Amino acid sequence: MIAFIKGKLEDIQAGALIIDVGGIGYKVQVPLSPPYQMTARGSEIMLHTSLVVRDDGFYLYGFQSKNELAFFLKLLNVSGVGPKSALAVLSIYTPGELGRAIAGEDIAMLTRAPGIGKKTAARIVLELKDKVSDLFDEADPRSIVSGRENDALEALETLGYSAVEGRRALKEAQTGLVDPPVEELVRSALRLLVKK
Repeated sequence: MIAFIKGKLEDIQAGALIIDVGGIGYKVQVPLSPPYQMTARGSEIMLHTSLVVRDDGFYLYGFQSKNELAFFLKLLNVSGVGPKSALAVLSIYTPGELGRAIAGEDIAMLTRAPGIGKKTAARIVLELKDKVSDLFDEADPRSIVSGRENDALEALETLGYSAVEGRRALKEAQTGLVDPPVEELVRSALRLLVKK
């Protein structure tokens, strides 16, 4: 229903951001990881979102990358995992770490997340093992945390490149560059992508 939200970061609360979009403040539940909690107030922010409707209200969940959102939605489909538990898992693990834990059937690692017991962890592994391989191949949104790099990645995705291809090219393109502007990052990454 609401695919993304883009606006000015008005306030940071425990597990939520208040984003001002045209004078309306949206409360968006987010993981408790540093990239979300360390964003500067007043800065422009864009999150991929999922709207969850429950008996007690409407809740908007936001993520910096499409891979985090995809993992959140897949976790919600596991019996016994609700939005709070899914968010708790994504607060502790990046999509890369989570995907490797599921693929490697590491139940002990999954139980470190608040609200995830052994039975729930086993269900996550059982139900998602064959469904997450495309989501964590080098897909770690926290490896690209600056707004400039996120903007460059979105530009590459708009041009039809996958997130994985874009991340690889951006990582290589940044070698030797110091704080390059978005345009230069995109041009350098495109040169590398066209050569392949």
